[in-house]
Amino acid sequence: MGGNGFIGRNLVRELAKDGYRIKIGTRNPATANHLYVSGVAGQIEVSRVNVNDERSINKFIQGSDYVVNLVGILEERKRQKFQYIHGELPGIIAKICVDYNVRRFIHMSSLGVDINSSSKYQRSKAMGEASIQRESSNYTIIRPSVVFGYDDNFFNQFARILSLSPIFPLIGNGDTKFQPVYVLDLVRLIVSHIKDKNRKNIYEIGGKEIYSLREVIELILATISKKRILIPIPFSLSKIFITPMQVLPKRPITFDQLESLKTDNILLQTKNEDIGKLEDYDIEACSAKNIIPEYLGRFSS
Repeated sequence: MGGNGFIGRNLVRELAKDGYRIKIGTRNPATANHLYVSGVAGQIEVSRVNVNDERSINKFIQGSDYVVNLVGILEERKRQKFQYIHGELPGIIAKICVDYNVRRFIHMSSLGVDINSSSKYQRSKAMGEASIQRESSNYTIIRPSVVFGYDDNFFNQFARILSLSPIFPLIGNGDTKFQPVYVLDLVRLIVSHIKDKNRKNIYEIGGKEIYSLREVIELILATISKKRILIPIPFSLSKIFITPMQVLPKRPITFDQLESLKTDNILLQTKNEDIGKLEDYDIEACSAKNIIPEYLGRFSS
């Protein structure tokens, strides 16, 4: 489910290469037609799924060996709320997977989930993990840092803004840390994991380097050959600064995303044998600085 999104599109291509028969659940099947060419005739099926209707989810999952849930939102809309999409839906899917004896349910969560977070996004992600664990023991939860790749929502969004605006505000003084992971590394983990009989229930995934927000912006500017004025803004003033942006149709940052920025999004250097990682499958994380010039160059003109 969610197979037409950024991670989903890349996952479909890799699964098709490995010969899997793939069902893709999406709200609007017409927008996923391009995915048919990822496999041979009859290998990929696209179905309309209403995530607010348990009968629709039930019908979609029936007959599946593996289920991957990539459904997620970055901000709330009128009919899409964190509480349901991130908090309740994963548990509903997990229960249906148990009912149909699905071999494994794989759920995409997020690094740094915390039931006590001031961010509704992070709290709802933690609730979703708990709802899965209540319904099933045959699950995998993957917690990636920010995911990058050709059509990502992270580097591309910053590059788009930096290509147009002469000034860029560094929320929280630009100190928040990220550990961007390449989408194909994440996808390779999922594909390898499906074949693994000794798999773990939770994986935390980060990339090769850790960047502060300032370093992310500086990397993008160097890549697109632009010079911009960077203005550090402490968190104490950030809410006032972003308030006027909330009336825009496409907000660069929401109040909830501001709360998420108060916590670093990196792997903790603590050893926990129950938590899996990329290295479990001999996957060496790709470097962001080696990959992003391949797709951000278009913003340099």
